[in-house]
Amino acid sequence: MSNFKNIIIYDEIGISQESNVNDLLAKEKNKFKDWICWAGVQNITIDNQGNVYRAICKVGGKLGNIYEGFEIPQNPIKCTKNYCTCAADIQLSKALPDKLKYLRVTRQ
Repeated sequence: MSNFKNIIIYDEIGISQESNVNDLLAKEKNKFKDWICWAGVQNITIDNQGNVYRAICKVGGKLGNIYEGFEIPQNPIKCTKNYCTCAADIQLSKALPDKLKYLRVTRQ
């Protein structure tokens, strides 16, 4: 069975490997507590009442409301969740705090 490869993972010595959300979930490699995550910088989510959050996981709390105003975060946030369970959130850039210099995240 072939899965769409849409995530690049770097190991401790910088070697990259292509993967996907299903593989990460199946291998239980979705534990990102205390990692730096680009939730809110790379995506946001808006609920039915117009409340805006950094991602589906809502880490960091509410950013505001589309009817009252909000600002897109400019910086990543430290994850407080034990597991990342949403496919959209798993695909966001993430890095261990001491490995940030190895992660390249740019705005297009």
